[in-house]
Amino acid sequence: MQLMWQPDESPRAITGIDGQRVRMGAHWQTRSFWVDARRAQPWTPACLEDIDDSALDELLAAGPEVILLGTGLRARLLAPALQASILRRGCGIECMDNAAAARTYNVLLGEGRAVLAAFLIEAG
Repeated sequence: MQLMWQPDESPRAITGIDGQRVRMGAHWQTRSFWVDARRAQPWTPACLEDIDDSALDELLAAGPEVILLGTGLRARLLAPALQASILRRGCGIECMDNAAAARTYNVLLGEGRAVLAAFLIEAG
């Protein structure tokens, strides 16, 4: 799926989804990663079950107001205890498939929101 991207947008806008891979700018990401307006970083979890408090602490340290969690090809929910942990710290979280997370991230990024998108990409 090709996503619209304007040249004056952030170089960290998501520009495409191809199965499990996510393209940021001209580069395909083939491992799990997170991205916000300032940077993109590899992220250790490869699947939803790998996410723990330390993986979430890494995301929260970036200071987002909302985290978009791309859970792969289909939407899955994070464990309620982990969701509650994020909400208690004053950050929102939305779980969705990678394509929906990419689209939502681009919209919120374009609005100048403090958004972080984390994409789970299982090594295949």
